[in-house]
Amino acid sequence: MDTRKTILVYQYAERIKSELIIASDLLAKMLTLRGEQRKGAEKMMRSYLETLAREIKIAQNIEKSVNFVGAEKKVMEATGRLRLAQYSEINRCISEALSFITTSCQAAMEALEQEQLI
Repeated sequence: MDTRKTILVYQYAERIKSELIIASDLLAKMLTLRGEQRKGAEKMMRSYLETLAREIKIAQNIEKSVNFVGAEKKVMEATGRLRLAQYSEINRCISEALSFITTSCQAAMEALEQEQLI
């Protein structure tokens, strides 16, 4: 992978990693809500996860890696599980997506370190 592409992969991976951590925090907050507040929070959570999946899809235009594809699948699975109210499974999916993205980020970081760019 060329240096420019590696930098882009690193940037996308870092941003997506942050967004996944935010998703986990939003889920935790959503689970404390009840009634109409919970319904509204679920709609917002679904929208956030769908937007996050699109962000990962954009990153795949730079690098069609197994990690970006795996992360997108896990975020889409989380969206489906939200519709089914399987909350503990949503957290598992987000964690697995985070693992995929962290792997991509680590690989890009190592490549940039070899080039002495970070």
